[in-house]
Amino acid sequence: MPASRRWPADLLATLFEDGLVTIPSPLLQYYTRLGLLEIEVMVIIHLLRCRQIEHDRFPSPEKLSQYLSIDSEEAKNVLAGLMEKQLITVEPYYNPDTGRWFNAFSLRNLWHRLVEVMAVEGGGLTPREPNSLPPEDRTAISETGLGEIYRTFEKEFGRPLSPFESSQIADWYQNPDLKPELIIEALKRAVLRGALNFRYIDSILKDWLRHNIRTVQEAVAYDERLLRQRPGKKRRAELPTEDKYRELYRLEPGK
Repeated sequence: MPASRRWPADLLATLFEDGLVTIPSPLLQYYTRLGLLEIEVMVIIHLLRCRQIEHDRFPSPEKLSQYLSIDSEEAKNVLAGLMEKQLITVEPYYNPDTGRWFNAFSLRNLWHRLVEVMAVEGGGLTPREPNSLPPEDRTAISETGLGEIYRTFEKEFGRPLSPFESSQIADWYQNPDLKPELIIEALKRAVLRGALNFRYIDSILKDWLRHNIRTVQEAVAYDERLLRQRPGKKRRAELPTEDKYRELYRLEPGK
């Protein structure tokens, strides 16, 4: 066979000998629902590559940056962000070949979260058991995934969320008593009140939980009761909704 015809076959042979990386298709399909950025997905892919091809379960930021368009410091920040979102963790790993323990990146939380998203997108049961809810609530859960909540917050704040803020949203989302539409509704209250910060939103959600508020309809009715109980606010219920909400939730977290 002429050399000119051999080189494609030689190249393919080299590629296959170097190994192929297995990337779960749902990760690429639903990563936005997890609130992941493209650079975070690329870091996860390289964590998989290092584990599968190089048998390196704990690659350094310096090593990862060699294959990315970011430097080692930024790679370190991305890893820290993924850990703060509780999508990856560092766990001890026993290597039977060396008989020693090593640190290793674990993606178990990521896969668990991904399965939850797949269940929601596919209409199956989730920890929130949407099929046991009224039709309007099931629709809201299906249409408002974790990634959509992240994007809504980023749009209102006008900037990317910090790792701490992303972790806070994830904590709210994982609370079975806080439906996604309630989290968005609390954000709406904060925007209309001119108090766009996470402590204020958290105070709203905690107040709703204390008063057993579980739906947006119940939250609206609760707001109306609060307004009627305020002295000197007889005509307050006649004001537009955005004005009425400015009078509510003058709360401090923990009260």
